[in-house]
Amino acid sequence: MPEAFGPYLVYEQLGVGGMAEVHRAEQTGIEGFRRVVALKRMLPHIAENDEMVRSFVREARLAAYLRHANVAQTYDLGKVGSVYFIAMELLEGRNLREILRHCANNRTIMPVPIALNVINQICDALDYAHNLRDDDGQPLGIIHRDVSPSNVIVTDGGVVKLIDFGIAKAEISGMRTMSGTIKGKFGYMAPEYIGGTLDARADLFAVGVIAHELLTNRPLFTTSDEVATLNRVRTMKIDPPSRLNPKVPPEIDDIVLTALARDPDMRWQHATALRTAMTTLTKRLGLDVLSSEVSEWLDTAFSDAATSPFGSAYPHDESVSISIQGLTPLPSKVTQNEYRAAVQQYERHDALVPTGSFLADEIVPTIVRSPEPRPVVAPAPGTTKRPAAPHGSRLAGVVWVLLAAVVTATAVYFLIPLLS
Repeated sequence: MPEAFGPYLVYEQLGVGGMAEVHRAEQTGIEGFRRVVALKRMLPHIAENDEMVRSFVREARLAAYLRHANVAQTYDLGKVGSVYFIAMELLEGRNLREILRHCANNRTIMPVPIALNVINQICDALDYAHNLRDDDGQPLGIIHRDVSPSNVIVTDGGVVKLIDFGIAKAEISGMRTMSGTIKGKFGYMAPEYIGGTLDARADLFAVGVIAHELLTNRPLFTTSDEVATLNRVRTMKIDPPSRLNPKVPPEIDDIVLTALARDPDMRWQHATALRTAMTTLTKRLGLDVLSSEVSEWLDTAFSDAATSPFGSAYPHDESVSISIQGLTPLPSKVTQNEYRAAVQQYERHDALVPTGSFLADEIVPTIVRSPEPRPVVAPAPGTTKRPAAPHGSRLAGVVWVLLAAVVTATAVYFLIPLLS
């Protein structure tokens, strides 16, 4: 029997985390109105924490600004009794982490045209979010900060949805994130992220990591050792995708490696630039496909798979939130003892653990098409250096080691990051 909860009938649990649980639910209304949703309800003991409540409300408020076909939609924020809830779009599909693991377990790989289509749709979502303005025309300055395989859903219809703007940075009144706090997944963090000033180009670095992994079906930076992961992000030589997968046209290498430039000034400067470069090349090479073809491939690839088979062949990409205030600089090669000694504060982002069919865990809004992209010149890899980034990004080389200094100590803590 379903549980009655305000205007919702609540069915099976889809996920649970340190802050909330998510169920499949049905919204009911007058004249037989019904809509299936994912209902995210704050856990009772969390509702006693004012900081957590503000974080929960902040997520929904930010979600209300986001209305795009490639961003999961949020329908409602409310409270029944003492329980806060968010009603969200229930996504039927699989996340990229699951897809990558499935391919690894079955010794196969996502076809290049499918991978490029997925990357283009991620860029569409980021272009929309990065350039979104409020009702007064002021830039919201949204930076996702956690673009990673587990936060990208490929729906059964072949539409890509970017989810989990819950830790996004945004300049919205009353919605500022904690200063001095690093949030995201280590294997997808841009090197300059902890160097001070953060901008949208950090999200594009993460897109580059995802692109490399989709095209090669192997982790780029992520290992089972977080310190090793951070050192790889900072210093590892990156092989062109075509060297690891002969089916990748060499022309794609430059686009991906530009996204992965460790100097943000040498990276793609806007999601539109990356999208334009990728689209132009895929059309020239005859590699462009429709969402329906993405859907067909997904259906075929998982035709004999169980629901959401999270295996172990592909590493986890769990989010973390770490305070870097009070840390002391360490050598570029960080030892376990050194970074344990440097930890001053730590938090852990506990992503929802799927217990049934996959759901977009930290979902946010969607549906309305984005406006026409603004004209942006796609940079050519290897050309003259682009205009300088904010001065804070130049601290990345000095401060990068600080993040390595706090990683392993977080592995045993499972707290939702406090977003205020």
